[in-house]
Amino acid sequence: MRGARLCLAAVLLAGQAARAEDGSPRMRAAEGLGGLFSEMRLGVLAHNFGAREGGADINGEILFVSPVPARLTEGASPFLRRLATPRPHLGFSANTGGGTSKGYFGLTWTAPLAHDLLRPGDRLWLDLFFGGSVNDGKHASASPYRRSLGGNLLFRVGGEIGYRITRHLSASIVLDHDSNAGLARHNDGLNSIGLRLGVAF
Repeated sequence: MRGARLCLAAVLLAGQAARAEDGSPRMRAAEGLGGLFSEMRLGVLAHNFGAREGGADINGEILFVSPVPARLTEGASPFLRRLATPRPHLGFSANTGGGTSKGYFGLTWTAPLAHDLLRPGDRLWLDLFFGGSVNDGKHASASPYRRSLGGNLLFRVGGEIGYRITRHLSASIVLDHDSNAGLARHNDGLNSIGLRLGVAF
């Protein structure tokens, strides 16, 4: 739960730095593609860099619009609106080297950091996310090539920083961590970092 508290605190700080609401993906209820889909991201991640298991992960993710109607947050400050309207997400990371693959789910909080950096209308943004993941890894492994994850259902936490090139296209760096938070005998965990391209609807 420490990770969740850190995520929420960082969103509040990032939200205070926000100066504009425009130029972002459609995030609120009834917006986006079909009133449901906010954004799609695809990328390649370095799987558990610097430790047992490795290779590349093919990663894909869908972010949905927040289910919270905009009318419920009218009159709130920008950072409180963002705190109250996270976007649900679903994704996967498929390992290409015979290591652990996973599907994941959770909530994503997005905050703008800066805008008009290289050209009018561009954006620098921060995502923080928290949720769970379901993997096909080993609970306990003596192999030097596999992690002892302690279970197939883990917590997932991390962040992403990106540059919105146009209203619909972004590029970002994402870092995520999966573990059981010490609730099982084994807790090697998984860490991944990589690059993603995003398409906003």
